[in-house]
Amino acid sequence: MLIEKVEPGESLVRITVRTAAGVAVLCPGCGQSSRWDHSRYVRQVADEAIGGRPVRISVSVRRLYCENAVCPRKTFVEQADGLTERYQRRTPALRRIVEAVAAALAGCAGARLLATLHHTLSSASVLNRLMRIPLPSRPTPEVVGIDEFALRKGHRYATIITNADTGERIEVLPDRPKQTVTTWVREHPGIRVLCRDGSGGFAQAVREADPTIVQVSDRRHLWHGLLTSARQGDLSRSL
Repeated sequence: MLIEKVEPGESLVRITVRTAAGVAVLCPGCGQSSRWDHSRYVRQVADEAIGGRPVRISVSVRRLYCENAVCPRKTFVEQADGLTERYQRRTPALRRIVEAVAAALAGCAGARLLATLHHTLSSASVLNRLMRIPLPSRPTPEVVGIDEFALRKGHRYATIITNADTGERIEVLPDRPKQTVTTWVREHPGIRVLCRDGSGGFAQAVREADPTIVQVSDRRHLWHGLLTSARQGDLSRSL
């Protein structure tokens, strides 16, 4: 990167840079390097604030021809490492700040905090950035818990799967059909013990997925079952 100009204004810092010519760049389509320039154009990206002033960077980047004749990409645009990303108007550093605020505060509250940090984003933009954060990959624990809960009592239910040792949520299935649970268990090998309620549906679903999984009832469901049985016994005796 070649810095051409820095203009520190009272309310905005403008920086003009350009990528160096003659540098080989890998084509994102086929991975072959190319130095064959097609043209240049200027991208505008926002960066972290400096001294309480937002930063706007004008980046002159090259469009290059792909030198691989069979590549479906005839031309491609180079990315300035650490400064630009495809389809983004913010630098990677600023993107990470927005993602951290979005993960902590979500929409309106996140937008208000970013305004204090001298970055103007709407609540919808903050939520959009939050939805684009890739979920971290988590290994399937050996002991899991499964239960259902009501989204709308009597009408709509869902299934939650947790790590039985830590209580951490692993997955939320949008419904509770037996086939959905069977498919999930088959897609997550390595489960040795499954804690569930007394529902026969979950039991059958797990047996169909992997009959070697040990099925047990957790403490809450055991106490609930005992208390329910005790109440029913008292009621029958009184009748």
